[in-house]
Amino acid sequence: MWTLRLLALAVMGVLGAVVLTVRCVRPVVNYVATRLIFLELWAAQRLGRPPVSGFVGAGITDEFVAEFHRARQHATAGSPS
Repeated sequence: MWTLRLLALAVMGVLGAVVLTVRCVRPVVNYVATRLIFLELWAAQRLGRPPVSGFVGAGITDEFVAEFHRARQHATAGSPS
């Protein structure tokens, strides 16, 4: 029984470290993505072509937001029995 609890604690610790890392890196990723979008807009303007990633990225972002809100609505409070 204690082995299972220690294993669960180790899994929680590893997942917590991963989540913390992702949350800390996310602002950097957002900044880099924003700069890359501006670079693509500049290149598209010079080439006379429409930017692709802006349209694709907006659609992906909208889907992530919708999925996040669906998950929050269906989440249950408390621990499973």
